[in-house]
Amino acid sequence: MGTQLGNILESVLLVFRWIGLIILTIASMAILISESTKSKLSPGKVLAVAGSAIVAAVVFWILPTLVNYARVDSDTIIPNAPIGGYR
Repeated sequence: MGTQLGNILESVLLVFRWIGLIILTIASMAILISESTKSKLSPGKVLAVAGSAIVAAVVFWILPTLVNYARVDSDTIIPNAPIGGYR
């Protein structure tokens, strides 16, 4: 994407990804702090919260890329032509 619109959309996507990662980090820290105030925090709970936060961050980061790959590859699975083809 060498156009100005492409560059703007790529910048917006990167900003959206970073804001999402920051929100996920804040949410996971809030869950970790709330669990620690409820009871004594076991290593299993810490690892579970940290692991789920890492998985959520990775999925959040790669989801737009996977959607783009699926959109681009959809022409090979379902041809971009009406049933019966063009006349």
